[in-house]
Amino acid sequence: MVATGTVVHLLGALRRAIGRVFLWFFLLLIVGGGAAELVAYFAAGRPSPYAPTLLVHITAAIIGLALGYAAALTVLVGEVIHFLVSSIRSAENEIKSEIAAPGKLIGAITQGVGNLEKKL
Repeated sequence: MVATGTVVHLLGALRRAIGRVFLWFFLLLIVGGGAAELVAYFAAGRPSPYAPTLLVHITAAIIGLALGYAAALTVLVGEVIHFLVSSIRSAENEIKSEIAAPGKLIGAITQGVGNLEKKL
């Protein structure tokens, strides 16, 4: 019973985490690469026919990849921590309900025996 709830919770958290990791990776990839291209443009003195070299594009791509990678790892660590906390809370609630079940059963048996004694 506990394992089924945990697996369902794991798949939902995994789907959400993958989406957020890719979103932040691509967002910062574009922002970082664009910022590097803008710095190169202004560092060149804003020439009228701006023709960046291959080195500028490679540098912008590397900066974008580094920022995207850092953001993706940060989001991934946050999602793992969030998943662990929510899994522990979910398991705690399920364990509490499983522990309370025998007490309810014993109470029902005691009540049934008491009702039986009253009838006799």
